[in-house]
Amino acid sequence: MGAHLSRNERKAKYGASIQGGILPSNQTPNVFVYSDPEVGETFGYNFDGWNEDRSIFLYTGEGRIGPQVMKRGNRAILHHRTQDRALRVFVADGMVPGTDQKNHRYIGEFEVDKDKPYFVEEAPDKEGNLRTVFVFRLRPIGEAFQRDSDLSGTGDVRKQTKSVLVAQEEHITPEFQRAPSTPGTALRRESELVSRYSKHLSERGHKVRRWQLFPAGGIRPLWTDIYDETIQELYEAKGTTTRDTIRLAIGQLFDYRRHLPEEIRNQVKLAVLLPSRPSDDLLDLLISLKISCIYSDSDDKFVRLSYPQ
Repeated sequence: MGAHLSRNERKAKYGASIQGGILPSNQTPNVFVYSDPEVGETFGYNFDGWNEDRSIFLYTGEGRIGPQVMKRGNRAILHHRTQDRALRVFVADGMVPGTDQKNHRYIGEFEVDKDKPYFVEEAPDKEGNLRTVFVFRLRPIGEAFQRDSDLSGTGDVRKQTKSVLVAQEEHITPEFQRAPSTPGTALRRESELVSRYSKHLSERGHKVRRWQLFPAGGIRPLWTDIYDETIQELYEAKGTTTRDTIRLAIGQLFDYRRHLPEEIRNQVKLAVLLPSRPSDDLLDLLISLKISCIYSDSDDKFVRLSYPQ
């Protein structure tokens, strides 16, 4: 445990391929699991590593394009007990001297957590499209080699929902909130709308913040665009007025509201912030759902259309 072992050396002693991240062996009762956070980071995520109290090692399943499926290596991890296989975990650690191959350090034998063996998260795939991935929760059997550098970049799954009001200027990480194909122009227009309307509200004496939401069962937080604390109104901004973007805004608003503190959840009003007036049919859709529409008119002012009280 803690020793370096190249893939070729491991194959010579214990079998299994040298290619891939999850490698069941036909020669010995083992599944070899290779963790290399740098690979995930190239796509925009880093789940792998020890959780906060170092009782669980998180490991992202295999499958680089599209939603991951519980087959092949992922299935081998999940069912390693019924297949009488040990999970042997390695972490990337430098390069093999004199070669261009990565070196690996063996950190110990693990088993999938019996209560929650894995959870599902969202992450970009190799082509930049948002999809779902499995994040396995592995418990060490006996002692395991641990380093600060092997801590997870996100931490373990949350057991309870948490909601926090933060300053409007807090940074948003959009890559897990929007499809990567969203045009940059629309995102810039959306950001400008949020800034302008936040200033508009502040100048009228309203306290403007945003919610940072941590749903139970996940890792990544959700961020709202604007929350008018003075009148308890939650806004979702969009850079275009197409049907797809307005449908997305509706879904986001309802999703956000169900994670707000219970004592205010039913009192919070919903609103969509747009760069121009949408079609009459889309306005009817918003009003029918009791969602107000605020848009910027030709004079660069804001117009509000609300459902009847």
